[in-house]
Amino acid sequence: MQNPTAEPSASSTSDEVSLTGHRPSDNESAIAIGGICVDSYETRTALRYSLWDGIFSNAMLALTETFSIAGAVFLNAPAILIAMLGSFPLLLSSFGQIILPYIIHPSKGRKHYVLQGTLFQSFFLTVLAFCGWFPELIRPWSYVFIFSLYGFSGNVVSGLWIAWMGDLVPQNIRGRHFAWRNRLFSFTQLICALFAGFFLKEYSAGNATWIVFTIVFLLAGFLRLFSSGMLYRQKEPVITRCGTSLNFRMVLKNRSFVHYSLAAALMQGTVAIAGPFFNVWYIRDLKFDFFTLSIATAATILGTICALPIWGRFADTIGNRRIVQFSGFLICTVPLPCLISSLPWHIWLLNFYTGFCWSGYNLGNFNYLLLASGKTRPEINISFSVAVNGIFVFTFSMIGGYLSQHLPQLFQWKLQSLFLLSSFLRFIIFGIFFFRLKSFETEHEKSLDLFFQIPGYRGGMGVLRNAFRAFRNK
Repeated sequence: MQNPTAEPSASSTSDEVSLTGHRPSDNESAIAIGGICVDSYETRTALRYSLWDGIFSNAMLALTETFSIAGAVFLNAPAILIAMLGSFPLLLSSFGQIILPYIIHPSKGRKHYVLQGTLFQSFFLTVLAFCGWFPELIRPWSYVFIFSLYGFSGNVVSGLWIAWMGDLVPQNIRGRHFAWRNRLFSFTQLICALFAGFFLKEYSAGNATWIVFTIVFLLAGFLRLFSSGMLYRQKEPVITRCGTSLNFRMVLKNRSFVHYSLAAALMQGTVAIAGPFFNVWYIRDLKFDFFTLSIATAATILGTICALPIWGRFADTIGNRRIVQFSGFLICTVPLPCLISSLPWHIWLLNFYTGFCWSGYNLGNFNYLLLASGKTRPEINISFSVAVNGIFVFTFSMIGGYLSQHLPQLFQWKLQSLFLLSSFLRFIIFGIFFFRLKSFETEHEKSLDLFFQIPGYRGGMGVLRNAFRAFRNK
């Protein structure tokens, strides 16, 4: 299989594979979409609608990830609510995904539930746009509650969407196709974040009016509505399995997997102590305007795009466990440069470094999760890991929200003390847990191929690693 990080040429069919599993002959009529030579009109149409769904939804994500914290700061949300902004949707989604298999009806199909989730996201974003005109006493609480419902609505059905796309694209060609898709979607986010910041470059949280946030969130809601329209037109293959009962007692018998789940959740928890407050630092303390803020967001995405092929080659050489260990160490260092510099261009370079580190960790961690979860009902292990992650992230976020107001000021700003604490705790968790991870490497699977075998990994990782990358992955 060709390296999925290299975008294939749509004009060349010499090395393309069709969805039916064979190479097209000269007299076959087929069109290449993302490295796949599609000779079925129905499947080709479904993939095109899926592509447009991804473009619209990632444009929505670019807006919400860039401006969600800014909206909370504008409404004078207390620290504890800002901490909840990223962690509470994850907690709800974690338990929601555990409960979902018991309440869905296979006869209705996965599309039915996925569309419900995306339409609710569009609705909650529209309501969010008017939070600034609510009574002053309830504005910040309403903002966080509605934003949490928005995050929950999308994340809780992400597993069904992943299964839907998994049935649409055969496993043996997922790597190439979804690598191409996700590179395209990453660039979509990058461009949208920069354009939004450019058009709002005259504004910051200090001089903006709520009408600015109204436009941003209404636009995000419309983009989600458009993506729902593309989903509605998309073919859903016949369901082979939709939902399953979960028995976590099976997971607890697997000590190595429990150790891994605790290690990953504790690392995410120590990140969550400070994660939401980096954007608060940018907006409230450093007085970033929205264009400077959007560049900071875009730098993280650009770092991810540039680094993923590099990490993929390293993982193929030394294995996913070692990539988790090496990139996990780098993640421990991410907050430290913020203690000595606050210049905008330094922040942009730091965020590029953040994207570089997290792309390696997410690649290795997600591949490690897929391998460690085994082949016998792996969804049980994954659901357990999701639930543990959600609980720890929420708990640590609440601790971070409290400590952000009570830690001593060791540097120029009080939040820098929180960044130092987060880095210190990351090193402790890394030293205790990460050197004892069991090796689950397989001889015949390449890291990037495995990474992209789960379609829409960005959506899946949204649940597994906190959902809101722009202000959590620090």
